Amino acid sequence: MVGMGVVTRLYDEGIIFLPNVMMSADAMLNGIEFCKENSDTAPETKGTIVCHVAEGDVHDIGKNIVTALLRANGYNVVDLGRDVPVDEVINAVAANNPIMVTGTALMTTTMYAFKEVNDKLLEKGYKIPFACGGGAVNQDFVSQYALGVYGEEAADAPKIADAIVAGTTDIAALREKFHKH
Repeated sequence: MVGMGVVTRLYDEGIIFLPNVMMSADAMLNGIEFCKENSDTAPETKGTIVCHVAEGDVHDIGKNIVTALLRANGYNVVDLGRDVPVDEVINAVAANNPIMVTGTALMTTTMYAFKEVNDKLLEKGYKIPFACGGGAVNQDFVSQYALGVYGEEAADAPKIADAIVAGTTDIAALREKFHKH
């Protein structure tokens, strides 16, 4: 985890790039599995986060970066993959009780699934932050729905999650902290 903290910092500073982050995340996950197999205790996670790519969208590179950075920062990630139906996201939230949901979309035709996810979360009584980003997505779009918090870069995901763990769970407060004014 300490090493991944360094990797995250170097990525933020533009010194290393995505392939380095992905390789480091794989090494970390393998290390965690090794430790689990050879230890009586599992590492404590900061919380669970459900991540997905919008229904109809097969572009998962952004989501893969988000999941790698979240795992690197000590979060348990439920990675639903790409082209994820709205109901599958809701079911994953119900099954995993996450502190946050993330969604990515590269295509403008698929980003509208985020509004459906938002509405169904509210309908089921979930008021957790829904951090969205990706090539097609912008802050104005994400601000249109109640649970939306915009992440301009993948590196924003662990920062938003850390803010939630630190006690900032109110959507307006998260927007104040992470949206550009």
